[in-house]
Amino acid sequence: MLRTIWLKTLREYWIAILCWSLGLGLLIYAMYATAQDVLNAGVTQIYQSFGFYGDQVALNTIPGYVTFRVFGTTLPAFLAIWAILAGARLVRGDEERGTLDVLLSQPVARARLLLEKLLALTLAILMMMLILSVFILLGQLSAHETADYPRALLTTLNVGLFELIFASIALLISQFVRWRGAASGWTAAILVLMFLLDSVGRLQQNVDWLRHLSIFYYYNRNKPLIPSVAANWGALALLILLAVILIVASTVIFARRDLGGVALQLALNGRRQPSTVERARSLARAAGDPFLRSLGLRTLRAQFTALFWWTVITVFFADFLTALIPNLLDVFRKAVQGNAVMSQLFSGYNVATNQGLLGATVFTFIPVALTIFALTLAHSWSRDLDNNRLELILSTPHSRIRLLGEHAAAVVVASLIPPLGIWLSLLVTASSINLRIDVGDTAAACFGILPLEWLAAALVYLLATRLSAGLTTGLASLLVALSFLMEFLQPMLKLPDWLINLSIFHLYGDPITEGMRWGPTLTVLGLAIAVALAALFHFKESSLMARA
Repeated sequence: MLRTIWLKTLREYWIAILCWSLGLGLLIYAMYATAQDVLNAGVTQIYQSFGFYGDQVALNTIPGYVTFRVFGTTLPAFLAIWAILAGARLVRGDEERGTLDVLLSQPVARARLLLEKLLALTLAILMMMLILSVFILLGQLSAHETADYPRALLTTLNVGLFELIFASIALLISQFVRWRGAASGWTAAILVLMFLLDSVGRLQQNVDWLRHLSIFYYYNRNKPLIPSVAANWGALALLILLAVILIVASTVIFARRDLGGVALQLALNGRRQPSTVERARSLARAAGDPFLRSLGLRTLRAQFTALFWWTVITVFFADFLTALIPNLLDVFRKAVQGNAVMSQLFSGYNVATNQGLLGATVFTFIPVALTIFALTLAHSWSRDLDNNRLELILSTPHSRIRLLGEHAAAVVVASLIPPLGIWLSLLVTASSINLRIDVGDTAAACFGILPLEWLAAALVYLLATRLSAGLTTGLASLLVALSFLMEFLQPMLKLPDWLINLSIFHLYGDPITEGMRWGPTLTVLGLAIAVALAALFHFKESSLMARA
């Protein structure tokens, strides 16, 4: 598989294909398996108040329910995380590693190189969609629905086109910035903006035209799972055209710009400076840069863009849902009153109270989002090991324990920012709308996430001592995803206690209503410390050449 660029690139995606397909596929299957019980419990009366979240078409049917819960926003947005990261590093990743120079030293045109990499990315997305379509088929059978594989396949292909578009946006933005982290951050901001335009346009009829500016709008024009919804070929053609334009623009720009440079590089007097002058200026800036004096400070600066956008997006998500609580509280209270099945759907939260509804809407997803964030921060360590960036540092009188300790300390500091921002923003938002929430329990819900973040990061450090960056991130992501799905689906699947107690999110509990549970929290923290110490010991004793 190393004879062509596209096969080699496709091989790099196999872990992501398996992990994301398995995690999202299990979510699809679980939604189908529990759909009838949920519909019988009258969940539609609650979701009718969630007009901001998606189109409510045939919501009282299993296909309509699954489309609203999974394929409207949740699955495309979650999978877009991987698509954005993959698109941003498609060429910038090789440029940062210095391997793109080697590839282009061969008789391979730049345009061909980029198109082959895009072919591999497209095939990876297609493979994911084929696997997910099988899970849809299995879900239909579990719900005693008529198995309709053509509709299942069309549904996933629609999702695949959505992911390809956002991967292409990230690829295009990466031509204008020097680092893939910046490209990922800006593309994630565009994803949130697209969702916001679609939501606001759906809620406010006087600005309905905003929806037409959103990719979500055209994606949701087609709902193949619902037989009563006809295909919208115009929306499909527009999405395909957009993907083609983004790919062509990225290819043309990449073929013309300098490696390591940006598409719009301005120089003094409108002229490009000689490479020797640029190198001299870069060295002069580096000599006086305080962030290059230690690995920890360098790590903090390198993660600043990702830290900024993760904080902004999670804070926006939390504030947006918090602002809706006054309008949703009566709806939830009436729905769960005397309805045991409905109460179970919200993981034991008392959604008739402000704190309970805040937990059910905000703190169901914030913990897993920030855990993934910490995992991505620690991923830079395994990536540096893969790219042999630490060999030069290790040749200086710096101990291995100090290097790993500095990187871990930077990750710990960075992981503190989003929970702190969410807590402060929730207090401000609640005060501005006269919503009474418990300050202490809200702080416990925010800062109780920290041990989960640190455990995920420590696991990456430990796995990175033996495995490549791809394997490390894939395995750690799979464990986090399975742990979240176990807790998220527990009210519907009724897993045995010994199994659910293995989920770190189950140990996190419901601090938004119960306060900090010190026993489970300290257990997770102790586990994180133990894994981190094991990582330090193994890195100190292991050979970098022995990593898989």
